[in-house]
Amino acid sequence: MSKKPRRGRPPTFLPGDRRYLAKLIRENGIAGAQRKAKMSICSGTLIKIAREFEIVLPQGRRRKAA
Repeated sequence: MSKKPRRGRPPTFLPGDRRYLAKLIRENGIAGAQRKAKMSICSGTLIKIAREFEIVLPQGRRRKAA
């Protein structure tokens, strides 16, 4: 029996790429991972990958220096 094609849009990045991006997110956060990634990727996609790998991210912006 052959596999049925999955419905909907296929994932943009392969599992290996997603693991690489998750590692970057853990080390650098969303903005840092976006700058250091070897590929062009939007922050929304990085947030989805962070949720997929259960990475806890801080809420909002960093505090301003006094």
